[in-house]
Formats: sequence, C-alpha cells, structure tokens
Amino acid sequence: MPEHTRSTADDSGEPRVLSGGPPATTGPVGDVAGPQASDQVKDLVKALDSCAWELSTARHDIDEFVGYCERNTLPVDEPVVAALVAAADAAGERIAEQRHLLLTLSAIDASLLSASELALRFGLATHSYVRGALEWRSAAFDQSVAVQFFDLRAQGSPIVNYERYEHDPVRRVEAQLLDVLGLSPERHSISATSSGVAAYTLVEAFLLRERLRNGDLVLMAPYIYFEASEQLVTLPFVRVERASGYGVEEIIADVVHYRPRALFVDPLSNTAEQRMIDLPGLLARLRSAVIERTTVVIDGTMLSGGMPADLLNSDDKVEVLYYESGSKYLQLGMDAGMAGMVAYPVELREAFDRQRRNTGLILYRHGADLFPRYQRSFYRRRMTRIGANALRIAELLRGDHRVTDAGAVFYPGLPDHPDVRIAERLPYAGGCVTFLFHDRDRNTKGELNLLFDRIFAYARVSGVQVTKGASFGFSIPRVSAADAFAEGEPPFLRLYAGDRADQLEALAEAFAQALADHVGVSPRDLAGDGSPRISRVP
Repeated sequence: MPEHTRSTADDSGEPRVLSGGPPATTGPVGDVAGPQASDQVKDLVKALDSCAWELSTARHDIDEFVGYCERNTLPVDEPVVAALVAAADAAGERIAEQRHLLLTLSAIDASLLSASELALRFGLATHSYVRGALEWRSAAFDQSVAVQFFDLRAQGSPIVNYERYEHDPVRRVEAQLLDVLGLSPERHSISATSSGVAAYTLVEAFLLRERLRNGDLVLMAPYIYFEASEQLVTLPFVRVERASGYGVEEIIADVVHYRPRALFVDPLSNTAEQRMIDLPGLLARLRSAVIERTTVVIDGTMLSGGMPADLLNSDDKVEVLYYESGSKYLQLGMDAGMAGMVAYPVELREAFDRQRRNTGLILYRHGADLFPRYQRSFYRRRMTRIGANALRIAELLRGDHRVTDAGAVFYPGLPDHPDVRIAERLPYAGGCVTFLFHDRDRNTKGELNLLFDRIFAYARVSGVQVTKGASFGFSIPRVSAADAFAEGEPPFLRLYAGDRADQLEALAEAFAQALADHVGVSPRDLAGDGSPRISRVP
C-alpha cells in the first residue's frame, strides 16, 4: 500500500503540511504575490488552498484507516483505496494548476476566475467523494473480520454512530457559520440543515411543539418567501394575518391589534419592488409594544450576513430565530449541494437537535463536505463586492433612457427607493436588481424570455459573462423571470449582479441595447403558441 501524504491544521487554524502534501499548497494561506492581485483573487486562492488541504487530510485519513485495518487483521480493498488516492491526487493537481495561473495574473480575467471556481467545485466534490466512498451512515463501533466504518473516531464512540443524529462535518459547518455571522457561542447556536426550506421546516417544527398553541395568531410581513408563506397559512389550528405595510409603525400597530405569538419578517423582500424592513427599529419598538414574549422569525437569505450580530440576541420580551438558505450566498455560489441553517439562543440547542434528528432535516455528511471553507472576513468582502456591483448596475440602468423609457428599475440602494434610508445603514443591500415593464402586458414569463434571448445575443458579442436561471449568489451574473414569489403579482425580471465588477458596464450596455430592440415587439406579435413571429435576435 503506498504511503499517503497528510495535512492538518495547527492550533491557529492554519493548515500545515505534515508529510509531502499536494503541490497546490506550499506556502501559508494568503501568501499571494502578483502585480495586481485583488481581494477577489486572493480569496479565491485561499479557497483553493483550503480545498487542497482538505484533500490531503482525506488522504491522511485513508492512510490511518488502512493502518488500523492492517493492525487489526481487517480486510482492505486495495484497488478501491488506490483509486481514491488517485482521485485525490488528480484534484490536487488540478487545483495546483489553477492556483498557479491565478498568481500570475497581471489583470483581472473573468474567464480565469470562472475556471478557478470550477476547479474549486471539482476539488470539493472530489473531497466529498473520497471521504464518503468508504464511510457508513451507521458506522460500526467494533467488528470481527468485517469493515463497516471509515472514520476511526467511530471505534468505541460514546455517542450513537448515526448520521441523522450528528457528525463531525456538520459540526464544522456550524462552527464556521457561527463565526461568519459574528455570533457568540456563549449566546447562540446554529443547526445546519439539508436546504433553506429544511431550515424553515425546522423552525416550524420547533414552533409547533414549543411555542404555538391552538388558536394562536402568527403575523407575517406583507411578503415573506412564498414557500414559507404557503406552509404557514395551511396550518389548521393557527390564525395567520399579514401586516398592513412594511413600515415599523404599520407592523407595530398590527402587533398591538392582533397580539401575535410569532412574527415572521424578511428584511428584504424577494419581489419586484424589493421592499425592506427596518429590523433594528422594529425589534426595538417591539420590545416596548408586546405584553408577552414574542418569537420573531427572520429569513435573512436575501441579505446574507448583512444584519448586525446583536440583532439576533433574545431577551425576556423578544425571542429571535434566524434562518437562511445555504445554497446561495453562504455557499459562495458554488451550487454544489443544498444547505441551510438556523441560528437561535444557545439554551434551545437540545430542542432544535431533537427536532432536526426526528424530522431528518440535518445537513448530511456529503453536503457538509461539499460546503466551502472560508472565514468571516472573506465572506464580508465578497458580499460587499456583490452589493456594490448591484448598486452600480442599478445606477447604470437607471441612468440609461433606453431602460427607463421601457420600464422601472428597482434596487434598495437607489436614491428614490422608499427604503433607501434602511439600505444606507447596512453594509450592502443585496445582489439583485429588478425590472418591470411600464406596459403591464409585457410582464409575462414568455415576454421576458424573448428579452433574455436578445440580452444573450449582445452579451456573446461583447464577451460578457451572464447566465439564465433561478437562484442567486453566484460569481457570474444571472437573469431570470421571477414568477412564483408573490401571489397575484406579475412576473418580473431579476438581474443578479454577481462578482464581476470589470464587466458591469458591458453587461448594462447589453441589457439596455437588448431592451431597446425588444420594446418594438408587441405582445400581439407572438403566435398563438407563444413563439415569436419575428426574429429573436437582432
């Protein structure tokens, strides 16, 4: 059996090579040279380094596993082990190659950044595969002439070896997210879940068993994410009301009137108008308005990590539960797997553990291994860049008569947005810019898809990176026809700005020129089956 290289982390959290190590990482994290290396490039190099060390650690774990089996006369499938080591080596080499190319950049190259992110996704997927190929979901504690374990910590473990209960990779993700959100482990705890919807479901399961009683009322902001809303309003024994507006005083007036047991709010609505709620102001007023302790549930996905950490503190007046989808911003747009998280007061850990275990909502080992490793400073830099890009492209579109003649542009950071004062107090106001045609008949999914065809035609000519599809959080900008988020509202165009600042002007030009061409097309020019009667591209 070949000797495997190994790598781990010292007490400072910085990885160190213990024996050999993959060629991707020969210097400390952040040791990035290069004439014009931006924070974006530096952070991407760090992410590649982290992935390479994880691959090396997985190889070390294989080495320990093989040694343990040999010492205890347990069977080892040597061809399988060799194939896993070869896979880890191949991924390490690919990461090393891409790291070298990044460090020799003389200027930002969008294509090279994208290639490096793909290499990172490949490395994360390989790490998850290499570790998971030998692992068991219910690992054996002990055995005779049979192997049903991989991680040696399963041997003689004092806890149940059952992945639905808990496991080391999920604890690693939870500790990382606690740091990313700036939360104190003395006051808060985090439960990682298998998706953002699973995070909501975990909150709901907790509320139904620990907080809500028959006949209680739940108050929702005028908009919360549609899947959460659909679940809430179908609870048979709970009354649900929507607040009359987004303003603090409007919501407080409804709280005084309805006396809700729980209040659901999204700080930034996933609608065309992108309305915001002043959460610091709301929670402060709520503490003086409620007569009994009220649970406030916050979905922070659209403003991931943008809220002040002390906003999530609970007291005898207000209990704060916070959740996010981990498949968007928190995953750095890698989109390699689903994930979600819930943050809550530390004293609720046992209750949330029980609900997550019994409902099977945990982030399983494969998903946890796919989740990228990064620090709070890395994340804040990336989110700040994305927010700045969204504001910049909103300003470019708002300043172009070809756009404003055809429709309205929405972004909370724009000076005429009704919630701009709220946005100005935050480090960023999200990464999405939205658009609605003045002619309401044009606000259809079919019409928007025809516009997208024109945008892509211009983008290809000018070499601009942009994709079409749902979701957000990626490095590459993305457009979509959002039509399932607010009941009764028309579809709207959502342009996610991404992390490609050097291409924003060209992207805005492609958008504006496509729109100028498109507005000459009447909805009546569509055939009965929805197909265009004119050419889709200029």
